[in-house]
Amino acid sequence: MTNSLHSQTAPALPKKLLRGLLRQCAWCGGNGAFFTSWYTKTDNCQSCGLGRERGYEGFELGAATMGVFMTFGSIIAWMIISVATGVPLVPLLLIAGTLAVCVPSLGYPLTYTIWFAVDITFRAPSAEDFAQAQLWLDNRALA
Repeated sequence: MTNSLHSQTAPALPKKLLRGLLRQCAWCGGNGAFFTSWYTKTDNCQSCGLGRERGYEGFELGAATMGVFMTFGSIIAWMIISVATGVPLVPLLLIAGTLAVCVPSLGYPLTYTIWFAVDITFRAPSAEDFAQAQLWLDNRALA
């Protein structure tokens, strides 16, 4: 079983990031990417077979950093908008607190797919990554 996705050229960074925001694999655009449900992640893309971490132990830290950026970014944007428009303090804090809880919990899968997009931009998939992906796809097809 040969997957022509492994011989394709890498998509541009904006396309990878857009795919990450849509919870797709940044490499192949496969839906769901590394998730079988909203919170259940797998080690490989369900479409192209590329490994999520690709032998990099610090991958989880990058995904966590994306979560911090998303959360703090949404809170800061809300604070700027609310101060500029004169929102009273209590609603300002209530909505900021809601963002602090909801953005990380609802955006959890996006942190992984966005970080994967950044990761494959700086560490392009190697021939070994593609070989492991093909092995994973072949094993999945036999199961």
